[in-house]
Amino acid sequence: METIVYVIRHGQTASNVAGRYMGWSIDEDLDNKGRLEAERLAERLSAKPIAVVYSSPLRRALSTAKLLAAAHSLDVQVMQDLGEMHLGVWEGMHVRDVRAGFPELWRQWMNDPTGIQMPGGERLDEVQVRAVAALNAIIRENLGRQAALVTHQVVVRLLVAHCLGVSASIYRRIEVSNASITTIREMDGRLKLGSVNDVAHLESASLSSD
Repeated sequence: METIVYVIRHGQTASNVAGRYMGWSIDEDLDNKGRLEAERLAERLSAKPIAVVYSSPLRRALSTAKLLAAAHSLDVQVMQDLGEMHLGVWEGMHVRDVRAGFPELWRQWMNDPTGIQMPGGERLDEVQVRAVAALNAIIRENLGRQAALVTHQVVVRLLVAHCLGVSASIYRRIEVSNASITTIREMDGRLKLGSVNDVAHLESASLSSD
């Protein structure tokens, strides 16, 4: 009996484009392009027999999830553990200001972020623990069915590392685009990656942010 989970990153936001760290405190909704991306995503998955849709509580994820759920006449189930990484004092800061204000921490974050912690924030291993717990709960509750969850780039990368059974040190080697689909398959207690960063639904035609 196979269980399939579609792990989805939310659509684009203005801060994604501007290069500003959002975390939890910058609870921004999708921009115009992000909503178009979410609509394409919902259309792409509309023919799949998705039985349940879960989401991070943050607006950018919820808006994406609601469009997906509507295509299946479902409500969205919110899970706190699917939320973004808590970034502490970095939340709301532009990349250039973080780089200037925290040069050593920034260097570590860009090279190998495992084990580091922003002031007031979470470590990657803490995020991975809660993300994996959420994934396991979703699988337990939906054995033999298809489920979708909408979350954030950090969570998707950490779930990919977990499925591969490797260290989060590969974090920077995994690309996770807005509104992308990563497919996880579970059978007999084993996890397999079916796809990573699938954006075919966004490449079929150009997207305009106007």
